[in-house]
Amino acid sequence: MYKKILFSTCLTEYCNHIFNFALNLAKENDARLWIYHGLGKLNLDEAKVEQAIKEAEAKVSEAYVGRMKDSGFDNYAINIGDGDVVSELSKLARNSAVDLMVMGTSTETPLAVGESTNVAPLGEITSDALLWAPCPVMIIPPSLIPGLARG
Repeated sequence: MYKKILFSTCLTEYCNHIFNFALNLAKENDARLWIYHGLGKLNLDEAKVEQAIKEAEAKVSEAYVGRMKDSGFDNYAINIGDGDVVSELSKLARNSAVDLMVMGTSTETPLAVGESTNVAPLGEITSDALLWAPCPVMIIPPSLIPGLARG
C-alpha cells in the first residue's frame, strides 16, 4: 500500500522505537524509506551551514544505517534540512510524492506514568506537521514504546 515512507527524527532515544516501526513498515510494504532530520533555522554563514548538515548526516547515518543494513534493508535516503522544520518536512514529502509520514509525539520523554495527558503531548513539530503535511501522517504513541504501555 505504501511505496514511499518518510520518517522524521530528532535523534532522541524515543525516536529509536519510532524508527523501528517505520523500518518494519517499509520492509512489509517494500517501500523506500526517507529519513529526515531538521536542524531548524541556522543563523550561520553558508560554509558553517554545510558543515552542520554534514555533521547531522553523519549522526543520522550512525543512528540508523547499520540497523537497516543488519536487517537487509537498503532502500533508503537520508535528508538533512536547515530552515523551518515543518516547512522543509512538508516540502520533502510533497516533492518526493511520499505516501505516508511517520512521526512520534514529542522530543521530550514520553508521558510518565500518572502524568496528565492534557499537556499537548504531540509536540510542536508533530502538531504543525499534521496541519501542513501533503500526505497522511502516522503518529506512533508512547503506549507502543516498551515499558510505557499502561494497563
